[in-house]
Amino acid sequence: MTVHRKRIVAVLSLLVVLVAAIFGGTVLSSKPTRSGSLPETYESRAERKTASNDKKVSVASVEVQTPEGMEPVLENETLRLYINRTTTEVAVSDKRSGQLWRSNPADREKDRLATPEIKSILSSQLLLTYFVQNNQTKTYNSYSDSVQYKQFNIEKTDKSVTVTYQFGSPEKGIESIPLKIKKARYDEKLKNRLDDPNDKEELDSRFKFNEEAQVYERREVPKAAVKRLIALLEKAGYAEEDLAQDNQENGVESTGEGGGSAKFTVPLQYSLDGDSLITSVDTTKIEENKSNALQSIKLLGSFGATGLNDKGYMLAPDGSGALIYLNNGKLLSQPLIIPIYGDDDSITREEKAFTVETNRMPVFGMKRGDAAFFAVIEDGEALAKVNADISGRYHDYNTIGSEFTVRAKDIVNLNESEQLVKTPKEMYPGKLQIRYGFMDGDQATYSGMAAYYQNYLEQKIGLKKQQFQGDTPFYMELLGSMSKPDSFLGIPYDSQETLTDFAQANQILDELNGQNIRNIRVSYNGWFNGGLDHRIPTGVKLESALGTRKEWEALGARLAQNGGGLYPGVSLVKVHRKSGFNPARDAAQFLSRKITKIFDYNLATYRKDSYEFSHYNLSPNKLDGVVSDFLEDYKDYNPGAISLIDLGANIHSDFSAGETVDRQHSSKINAAEAERIHKEISDIMASGGNASVLPYTSHLVNVPLDSNRYQLADESVPFMEMVLHGYVEYAGKPFNYADDQDVRKLVLKSLETGANVYYKWMYKDPASIKPNVYKELYATYYKDWFDEASQAYREVNEVLKQVRGQRIVSHEKLKDNVYKTTYENSLEVIVNYNREPVVIDGVTIKAEHYHVKG
Repeated sequence: MTVHRKRIVAVLSLLVVLVAAIFGGTVLSSKPTRSGSLPETYESRAERKTASNDKKVSVASVEVQTPEGMEPVLENETLRLYINRTTTEVAVSDKRSGQLWRSNPADREKDRLATPEIKSILSSQLLLTYFVQNNQTKTYNSYSDSVQYKQFNIEKTDKSVTVTYQFGSPEKGIESIPLKIKKARYDEKLKNRLDDPNDKEELDSRFKFNEEAQVYERREVPKAAVKRLIALLEKAGYAEEDLAQDNQENGVESTGEGGGSAKFTVPLQYSLDGDSLITSVDTTKIEENKSNALQSIKLLGSFGATGLNDKGYMLAPDGSGALIYLNNGKLLSQPLIIPIYGDDDSITREEKAFTVETNRMPVFGMKRGDAAFFAVIEDGEALAKVNADISGRYHDYNTIGSEFTVRAKDIVNLNESEQLVKTPKEMYPGKLQIRYGFMDGDQATYSGMAAYYQNYLEQKIGLKKQQFQGDTPFYMELLGSMSKPDSFLGIPYDSQETLTDFAQANQILDELNGQNIRNIRVSYNGWFNGGLDHRIPTGVKLESALGTRKEWEALGARLAQNGGGLYPGVSLVKVHRKSGFNPARDAAQFLSRKITKIFDYNLATYRKDSYEFSHYNLSPNKLDGVVSDFLEDYKDYNPGAISLIDLGANIHSDFSAGETVDRQHSSKINAAEAERIHKEISDIMASGGNASVLPYTSHLVNVPLDSNRYQLADESVPFMEMVLHGYVEYAGKPFNYADDQDVRKLVLKSLETGANVYYKWMYKDPASIKPNVYKELYATYYKDWFDEASQAYREVNEVLKQVRGQRIVSHEKLKDNVYKTTYENSLEVIVNYNREPVVIDGVTIKAEHYHVKG
């Protein structure tokens, strides 16, 4: 073959390769669909079958170079997991996009801001906090306290890789030196075995002789002298058995001081599940030494850490959701620490700064350029906190991750000057598990993350899309009756004050119907067992001051006939009165073993107000019995619906001796009881909306529509609403209880978030109630709000009735205070919160107004 012909063949071969590359691959669109179906996950697209040949369509795979120093250990059609067998760091590559996500920053050693200690934390996969003497805490990280000592083991199976870390220095520390040793043994086991007079002199300098007890007691040994003293003991042949005998004879427990005293063994498992990386720690397999106890475990705190040149944001589960822009420079702001499902009321708090919104979803995420990861805390979520911080404070990276409290702690005041830290004997027995999903292109946004979580909730907990039609709900909480102090002939007693009886409720409905408002969902609170703050609902007795049973039934039938519903309110986990309730037997306990008697906090000082009793926390162990008794009696009053005031909003532990219920178990109990109620009463309204109860609810109120707008964050986003819309009907706080009662802003917020109109009312003028022991009733007189509410509902309903049952497929910021929400039927709502008009795509949107398109 001539040179000329060889060149022709080479050119033709190259053309064939190029054509194959261009036309042979599969191109996947990552844009969210606007059709009636949920955007498919990459995994489901990969496994979609063709109608013609019933074969799987393969995912387009982008070749990723193996990270330096790593090797592949697990792989499926979507992901490939690598591990470094020397440092134990891992990385996962997304074969669809070629994106690589690391457990630790690759260039951390070049970080000039980070101290050696911070670099070791950046190099770690686990960060342990544990208790030492006097219940102080110390930390271990898996790099400095395990990997550097080569105290780890990597075990691989077909489905997982487990790295088991042994924490603690192998070097002996001061705990190897006896705290007390009897004179006879001191002479026999130590001094007489040393021949060098200088050695004997140094040994004597480290112990003082207690003449009365005939015991040598160890002095305070300088850190620099510990190794030298240990060397003397080894020279004398003093062994671990000798130390154990001396400790036992002198009643000395290992103090857990310094050196390598604290020993833990913790297994960290990785596995791949479709398009997700699963990381978990099974706490039942953790080994602790006797003198130290774990308090918390931070799991992959540096996963996906982004650097100074990266663009994007972190999604924090603060209220409705918040974005923290990467490298935003807000170094005067505090890092974010967000407890999942809010605070545990069974942990003592003398002070409490008020937060506007509670987090309801155990998730977080990170966007980096055209790629993103989204994390779901799948197990142990009620024990978790999400931590987020920006670059520039301790190092050059933006990080977001989760820390799990495996052993709670509480401070007990012994007297005015002394405090004691109490902890449970046993740590939480279960899994701590985080699922990481990956996305790229147009899906690598918080809108894409919301779609991912929607799909996850459908598959994992059975959340179902609904087919809503007609007008949007008008949510109205009506207050029935309340107890207030009274007296007769100087004898004090509690009397009932009627706030809205059944006839008055009908009158309010008449007025609303007169405004052509029909789909009215009434949460009726204070209807039984003493009214507002009712007695424990182990029995149900209708408040006779409100009307008859027949009137009650007629009210429910009227609402249902007009397309609405009556939702009688019940509090199940908070008990507001002792009547019918024995706190010593049935209330949860603090770690101090005191009953969880909860008080309100002073708005001015943030201090607990011991004169303002709020409630007792019911022991989670008692909830099953309370629900059973309630459901049995509720059959006589059931209008086909119910409102759960606290079961979907409040989760607390119980530290009663022998009957401890950790917060994770408590969360599962609440979810199980919600499921049981749902089997008997299909139409449930709940307050708050913790993720664990979502499958059992049709309506949610008091849903966070905003974040707490912490200084570190840059934007509040309706992430929770994007997940819920089309699945559950919802509303935020009552309009008349909003922090900013500007109805214009509240209407715009409803239109931006897809939330319905909600008011909390009573028929009676609160100014006429003497004394008014319920301070929160100040803004509930319905006549003060009726006209505003009617107008707000008409305006919101006109838009949102067009998207009932429709998912929100995207939400974006167009300009400062201008946002666009797009629904799957292509309807777009642009809201302008500014006090001046704005022009968007040639359309002028008036000040504090909105534009609807599509």
